[in-house]
Amino acid sequence: MKKIQYLVLANLSNPLIRMNFNPLHWGFSSKKQYNALFMNTALKIILVDENTGRSAMLRRALQDQGHEVICRMDSSAHLQNSNEMTHADVVILNADIPDSEVFANLTDINKTKPKPIVMFTEESNSEMASSAIKSGVNAYIVDGLEENRVQPIIDVAMARFREFQALKDELDATRNQLSERKAVEKAKGLLMKHKDITENEAYQALRKMAMDKNKRIVDVAESVIHAFELLD
Repeated sequence: MKKIQYLVLANLSNPLIRMNFNPLHWGFSSKKQYNALFMNTALKIILVDENTGRSAMLRRALQDQGHEVICRMDSSAHLQNSNEMTHADVVILNADIPDSEVFANLTDINKTKPKPIVMFTEESNSEMASSAIKSGVNAYIVDGLEENRVQPIIDVAMARFREFQALKDELDATRNQLSERKAVEKAKGLLMKHKDITENEAYQALRKMAMDKNKRIVDVAESVIHAFELLD
């Protein structure tokens, strides 16, 4: 079975792939860690499926696990404007053959209201799988909607989502630090140029202003930059 990072991609109609879910295969240090994170956790779920019979089966399977389907809609186009997105823990989408519009809708959600997303589809190809990854789908399951598989698939999707969000937060923090450093360096350069002082003196001047005004040094630096831009 091929394992793809940040994606559960499997044809579960293949008997060779139908195996018991093992948390150790998905990066958990132990089954105890897996149970502590996921077992007995009631989730609020949005279900997207135009097939009412199939969605009823999935709703029942979710309720049997103690979860609540807070909303069912027949199209992913309704996700962006749904008030329920604020309260949802997971989005589960059933699409026989997902098209570009579905992936575009999920991309918008991932940018504005990111949630763990599970997609079940009847057919797939490499282009669809690639689009699923890019749109933020955390678990992409081909021909594998079975009641006894739903819970472990949700668990993996949530784990992948948390991992991705942690990486994204770390990247955002690094970018912010770099941006702040650039602002301080630019402010120092302006002070050195206009006041004919050394780099250390410029930094000490920024530091003193920050302490006097009880502000962060980057905020003072941005004020200095803005002031010199007005003078120019």
